[in-house]
Amino acid sequence: MITNNEKPELIPIDSGFSVLYKGKFLYSKRSPQKNILQLISSIVIQSETLVLCVSPVLGYGLKELLEKLPHNSFLLGLEADEELMNLSTSQIDKTILEDTRFLYLRTESINILLSRLENFIKGKKIRRVVKIDFSGGAALNQAFYSQAFDFISQYISQTWINRLTLIQFGRNYARNFFKNYYSIAKQNSCFGSLIEKSVKRPIIVIGAGPSLDSSVNFIKENRDRLFVLAVDAAVSGLYPEIRPDAVVLLESQYWIQKAFIGIADLGIPVIADLTANPSLLAKLNGDKIFFFTDYTVQDSLAASFFSNLDEKVGLPLRLEAMGSVGLAALAVAEMLGFDGLPIFHTGLDFSWGRGFSHSKLSYQVKNLFSNLYKIKSPYQGESLFPERLSFESGKDGCLAFTSPNLKNYAELYKKLFASKENFFDVGQSGLEINSNKISLDTAKKIIDDFYSNYEKSFSIKNNMDKINFIAFDYKHKEKAIKDFLTCEKEKLFKLKNIFTGKLSSSDEEIKELLLSMPYLYLHFPDYNSLSDTILDKHFLSRVRIEIEYFLKIHLINENFIC
Repeated sequence: MITNNEKPELIPIDSGFSVLYKGKFLYSKRSPQKNILQLISSIVIQSETLVLCVSPVLGYGLKELLEKLPHNSFLLGLEADEELMNLSTSQIDKTILEDTRFLYLRTESINILLSRLENFIKGKKIRRVVKIDFSGGAALNQAFYSQAFDFISQYISQTWINRLTLIQFGRNYARNFFKNYYSIAKQNSCFGSLIEKSVKRPIIVIGAGPSLDSSVNFIKENRDRLFVLAVDAAVSGLYPEIRPDAVVLLESQYWIQKAFIGIADLGIPVIADLTANPSLLAKLNGDKIFFFTDYTVQDSLAASFFSNLDEKVGLPLRLEAMGSVGLAALAVAEMLGFDGLPIFHTGLDFSWGRGFSHSKLSYQVKNLFSNLYKIKSPYQGESLFPERLSFESGKDGCLAFTSPNLKNYAELYKKLFASKENFFDVGQSGLEINSNKISLDTAKKIIDDFYSNYEKSFSIKNNMDKINFIAFDYKHKEKAIKDFLTCEKEKLFKLKNIFTGKLSSSDEEIKELLLSMPYLYLHFPDYNSLSDTILDKHFLSRVRIEIEYFLKIHLINENFIC
């Protein structure tokens, strides 16, 4: 028999068909269905599970798996080989292919896979992923399928981390969002926006990780030739020897104010998230420049709310939600620098150092020492053995101590910045993040070459007093912002009056009002996008409490913009 190594060939046998492809039989030549049916018969599928069906080819076992699948679990069929996919779609029963619980996808791209998966599971609760090899086709692209499983697992894990973060901090984010918009509406001239590609010096992004300690002298020596962009936790330790050109502020909670003790009146520009702590921003006397990260985890109602707001008022620079102030600072640096501008970073370790979680210059370590006394060691509890501590490969060849959250940030770095040729990692320690690691001597040479090659064309001066990277353009939006805030306040009053019986209304009108104000309930643990429970009396009783909370924010702050 002459085998066809280019296209898969159906081979008839007594109990069905096998497939011959690239010199290999993808099913048993005696009983092609036996192994997969035995596996499916024995496997236990928990609720809210995504089953990754690798290379289903002839679809043996898919029907049986769908029959035992819990109603809230789903199948993702994945095939990397185009020829096998063509055969597969012609052989699998159409009722299976059209089942709403089954998505069949052919791709060799992780990005396409995650994009399609995101659309498929939107609005569904998926807690875990299980991988099943349905045929010998799984061995033809084994590395890709393993990578796909890892990325899907990570995606689902990150989705739940984001959801839990929203449950814990969603109300806090919404409160800060409104308070910061009220601050913008006060006609304070210090509020501005970033000018893209406005920085013509090499940029160094300074995180607060332990590797910062080994980079401080390099930053001092080259200070006048760098645009220094520091994260909030690092700034107080850098000053006065290193005064940053700008500080990136992401934290929404009050404790971040400790990072600015003694330096609040220095006039250093602050690039802040719209959900950053408004009490701290009110104390800082430098220029304030906002960006916006979508903290709502791509909820459809929230997306509509922010899209409408962007049309009416205008949102500032939008960044991907990353959770890490260091990653946000890198995104800001990329936006500020012109194409190809060298961007260095240090202190972005995503791990613990030897003895300390942060740089010795950070306020966290200073607080640690200031709270010591004779019988209290700096090494205790969570600071020494963080929950779910793990040991991973480090940049310097040594093991790095990290945690699930920090590892997720590291994976985001790999996805967003590791491949960028103009990003250079001068931190000498930390988690391995596939960054472009260079020595401090090499970094100095890059800076020297930059000024040698570009100084004339960009009119760069080593001792430039002020870099103009801020445009003050919020003033002309003042009326639109006030109208937006007034409209939200009036909708809250209307809902309150309906709930207290002062106004009569239909269920449809109540639902329409609720859908237009998702910040009232996005943080509820039982909330699900477009859920039918939105008019449930227990749900509405909790919304009633949130109405009072947000009304108070409006009533207190509106007096300052009249």
